[in-house]
Parts: sequence; C-alpha cells; structure tokens
Amino acid sequence: MLVLLFSPVSPSASAQPVEGAPGNQVDTLLRAFPNGLTPEQADAVLGVMDEAELRRALRPRLLAGPEGAKPFPPEAAPLAAPLAAYAHRIDAVAAALPQVPGAIADAFARPNGRNAATSPAKLGLSILFLFAVGTAALLITRRLLPEPAAMSGGTALSRSARSLGIHAVRASAFLIGLLLGYAILRPSHPTAPAILIAVLQGAVTVFIADLVSRFLCAPDHPDRRLLPIGDEGARSIHRTAVVTAVLTATTLGLADLLGALGMAYDPLIALVLPISTAPFIYLIYRLWSSRSAMVQTLGGQLGLGPRDVPTLVLGLALATLYLVGLWLTAAAACLRLETGIGLRLLLSLFLSAAVPLLALMLRPPVIRFYQSVGEQPDSKTALRLMRAVWAALMVLGVVGTAFIWGFDPSDRGRPGAIVLRLLFDIGVILLLGYVGWEVLGRSFDRVMTPNSVGDQRTAQRMATLLPLVRKFLQVVLIAIVVMIVLSSMGIAIGPLLAGAGVVGLAVGLGAQSTIADVLSGVFFLLEDAFHIGDYVEVGNLRGTVEGISLRSLKLRHHRGAVHTLPFGQIKALTNQTRDWSLMRLEFRVPPNTDLSLVKRIIKQISKELQADPEMGPSFIEPLKSQGVRRVEDDAVIIGIKYVTKPGEQFVIRREAYQRILKAFKENGIDLVGRGVVVRVDDSHAGERAVGFAASQAIRGVLDDKSKAD
Repeated sequence: MLVLLFSPVSPSASAQPVEGAPGNQVDTLLRAFPNGLTPEQADAVLGVMDEAELRRALRPRLLAGPEGAKPFPPEAAPLAAPLAAYAHRIDAVAAALPQVPGAIADAFARPNGRNAATSPAKLGLSILFLFAVGTAALLITRRLLPEPAAMSGGTALSRSARSLGIHAVRASAFLIGLLLGYAILRPSHPTAPAILIAVLQGAVTVFIADLVSRFLCAPDHPDRRLLPIGDEGARSIHRTAVVTAVLTATTLGLADLLGALGMAYDPLIALVLPISTAPFIYLIYRLWSSRSAMVQTLGGQLGLGPRDVPTLVLGLALATLYLVGLWLTAAAACLRLETGIGLRLLLSLFLSAAVPLLALMLRPPVIRFYQSVGEQPDSKTALRLMRAVWAALMVLGVVGTAFIWGFDPSDRGRPGAIVLRLLFDIGVILLLGYVGWEVLGRSFDRVMTPNSVGDQRTAQRMATLLPLVRKFLQVVLIAIVVMIVLSSMGIAIGPLLAGAGVVGLAVGLGAQSTIADVLSGVFFLLEDAFHIGDYVEVGNLRGTVEGISLRSLKLRHHRGAVHTLPFGQIKALTNQTRDWSLMRLEFRVPPNTDLSLVKRIIKQISKELQADPEMGPSFIEPLKSQGVRRVEDDAVIIGIKYVTKPGEQFVIRREAYQRILKAFKENGIDLVGRGVVVRVDDSHAGERAVGFAASQAIRGVLDDKSKAD
C-alpha cells in the first residue's frame, strides 16, 4: 500500500496499444503520464496508429492549446500529481466498463485492427482440444510411470525428490501434449502463437504450484513430508496452492488472450480487474475459514497458549491486509500501463506462500540444534528464536514484495521508500543480531558440554575461559547492532563513537585499579594458572576456586567461607591440584627395625590400594618405600611417596596411614615419638631417681602453699 500511495506514475512504463477513439485514448495516456512521455514511449504509441488516427488524435490537442498537455503544473504538491493521475485513470477505466462487450466483440471481429475475424466458439473448442490432448498424454504417462505407494530407503528429502521427479515427468508429458495438439490443429491465424503461449504459461503456473506443494507437503505420503504438519494440514495447503494457481493462471491467461486479440486497454482493464480479485478473495476465505486450525498450528509452533489467541488472530488480519495491499498494488500497476504485471503478481503470491512454509521448514533444524546442547525443543530460548524467525520472515516478505513491484532502496526522495528502506534495514539487522546472539550462546554451550572436550583439564579450562569470551562477544554484538541501526536511521554515529571514546578515557582514568584487576585476570587466564575447581593458595588464604569474573577470584574455604580476591592484588598463587600431586609420608621407627620387612609391608599395602575400585584409578604412581631418609639420635626416618591425580591425594593419605600403622603393629614395629629418652642401666638408680623426683614435687607444692599464705 505504501508503494501504491507513494510511487509516481512510472515514466519508464511501456505504453500499451490503445484502440478505440484515438483522441480520448491520447488524453487518457497523457493524463497517466503527467511528466511527459519518453521518446521510446512516444515511438511505441505512434507505431500502432495509422495516419487517420494520428489526425483525429492531433486535432483536439491543437484545439486544447498549450496547457492541454500539462494537466499538472510543476508547482503542485508532491502527492497531488500522482493521486490526480490515478483518479483520471480510474475514471477512464470506469467509463470503459460499459464498452467491455463491444470491445470483446471488436477484438474477435478484427483482431489487432488488421487481422481476419475469429470465432469465439472455434477458439474455445481449439483450447479445449489442446487440453484434451495434454490430459490424454498425462493419463498415458501416469499409467506407464506409476507412483509407488511407499518408497524405502533414504531420507524424507530424497524420497520426496524422487516423487517430485515422477510428477515433473507427468507435467512435462501434459505440456508436450499441448504442443502436439497445436501441431495437429495447425492454426493459421496470426494470433495463434500468442494464444498458445498464454495457455502454456497458465499450465506451467498450475504445475509449478502443484509440484512445489507436493514436494513440501506430500499430502498422501507422510513419510515424504518435509513440513512438520499433519495429514489434514498438508492436504489443505496443497489444495489451497493449486486452486489459487488455477484462479491466477485463468485470470492472467484471459488477459493475455484478449490482449493478443488486440482488445482496447481500458475495457480490458475494466474486465480483468474485477476478475483478478478471485484468487485474493479465495485466499482470504481460506485464511478465515481455517483460522481455528491455523491458530492451533501456529500456537504449537510458537509456544503460544489460549490467552495468545488474539495475537494470532491479529496475524491473520495482517495477512489479509497484505493480500488487499498486493491487489491494490497490482491494480495501480495496471492503471499506470506497466508491463510484466502477471509475472510480478505470481512472484508476490509465491513469496507470500514461501514465508510461512520457510518458517515451518526452519523449525526442525532449530530443534535439532537445541537438542544437541541438551535443551528441550519447547524451551524458552528455542521458542523465542522461532518467534523472531517468523517476525523477520514476515518483514522480509513485505519488503521483498516491494522490491518485486519496483521499490528502490536508494531512492530517498519518497516517504514510502524511506519507510520501506528503514523497515528492511532494521528488520534484517535485528534478525541477524538476534540469530547471532542465540547461535553464539548455543555454540559456546555446546563447546562447554562435557562430551565435547577431551580430558578433564581441557574441560575445566574451557569452563573458565569460554563464559568470559561469550560475555565479551555478546557485548560487542549489541554495540555493533545498535550502531548499525542508528546509522540506518540516518543518525551520524561518528560523534557518538568520539563521545564514547572520551567517556571511556575518563572512566579508564578514574577506574585504574579496576582496569588493572581486569587485565591481571586476563593474563592469569591466558597463562592457565588455575581452573574452576582447583585448590589454590594465595598468601594466607586457601580454598577451592568457585567462581571467576573479569576482575576477581572467589575461593571457597573447606570450612565454608568464601574469599573474594581481586586479580590485581594476587602477587603469587600456588595451585595444589595442577596435573598431578606428589605426597610424601614419613615414619619414625627404632634404629634396629628390619628395613626389608618395612619394604615388603609397603609393597603389599600399595597393591591393596591399587586394587581398590575407588582409590585405584586415582593413582599415577603407586606407594613406594624410599628407605632411610635420615637418621636421628633415637630413630630412623623412613620415607614413602606416591603420585595421584589432583585432589585425590588427601583421601589416599588417610587410608594409607591407617593401613601402614595397622601393619606395623601386627609385625611388631613400634613408632618412636619425638622427645628425650633417658636410659638407666643401674636398677637401684631408677628408684632413687623416682624418689628424688617425688621429693622435689612435694617441695614445690609446699613452696607454693607458703607463698599463698
């Protein structure tokens, strides 16, 4: 409708042959072209007029004076001339409506004003004969090339493609039958080739609609269906597509047939315009008669409930408005005497049908994508993405229709062009931005799943780095989308970028410590110093890494406390769980201990621990006796070591201590404690030492009592 309202009467439209009263037709033609004709258009008009017609057309123009050829002065308002031109054309077509029967009779009595007369009955029988021969060829081909009831092997796409090939062969047989019928008749009339082309174009239009709808819907074969719809919905879509194609092809074929016979343009338009409403009325009827099924299907596709029914009904109303606007646009093109209207109308109808079908076809890959990252197909993120896809495709459908009908996005002089250009640019940018946001988030989620990485170390590193990278990229994506949208709206983003740079510099100077923390954190992460889940020590603080942000590190102490450390304050960091952990154990035994027995005991305990189903897989190197590590005055220090996976050494140490102490006790090996051991060889000396110690203790008690008194 915007194109209809704001498009000027096209100065590049080709003039059509005009029959009837030459003076009136020239007036009508000049009113339709207020800015004048191009040389090519003038030559086209003069080429179809003889001398007598030129004299009759020139006489009223000479009498009208110099202003007669300028019904719209240059100083008129921008919209006045186009609207007045449409008004004049509508008046001319309305005035030609009573002349339709006579114009049809004249076209058959004298085709193109110079050919021999032709009989309508004979022409109708000839066309019926062509269709009869084509139908016979179609039936023969169907018998020779039957379609199997079921196809085995391959995917639904391959099976549907094979079925499409069979139906394409049948359609080709029908078209060949039409040509064979034409060869049998051998018509000699000059308009026969043009009429044959009109018939072929109509047949091809119907067959293309039938083949495409069968390929996508497979109404009788659910195993070949590409659209996620039921049997009744598939049959309904196929039937609607074929009937719409038949109505459209009939209308365009009638216009081409009468045009080939040279019927006057205004009576032809007066006849065709009312008939051309048939496919649009049928589509609108199908929309509203099947609204309950469509609302249910769309509600299931987009995750909308009963309370969202008014929104879906509003969508049907917008679709109806689109069809009405499309017919008005085609009618305006007819009034402007443009060519190629039929092809553009077919492309527009095809585009209007392709938008919902494409949205339905995009749903399965979206579902598979979200299922690959562990989400349900009816999750909120998947439904939001599908709604965005539907909205974007509808916007692109409207803009695509405008392109088909001559919309020029570089034309900034017309309000309609500006609105459509903004609608197209902003719609595409927001669609790409939203899809990029979802794909970015889902892709990072897929990479961070445990099944998509190799070892545990790589998984931990990805779980640490990728969330930060994702946040950074999402912020950058938002900034880019906002800037592009502002630029599309005509807002200069250069000053905005400069202002953002100044603000960023001021913020950087005022937040140096924060920036230092962020940069330090980036380098810590790039150096792979720690991962989430590692046990680290930073100065007097220690704990498990529980969270990492852009500027700080969160440590969970084993007693439950959480320490938050800015990266800029971390001077040195000790990671206790990186790659592997070495644990050393020491035991103090008497000097006379049998070291070979100790070695056998340690070896046996090592075998038992490795055979344990819980602790065995954690060993990298088993328990090994290192022999005597050092000798003290009253003890021999025996060393034991083992290597385990990070974080598993403490559990193994506890179990190893328990088993070693038990084995030592069973084999008579005592442990020597730390302290001074006094040995007394004289048996009586021990008694004297005890008595002396007792007397000293009593004396100390008495001294304390006397002091207290």
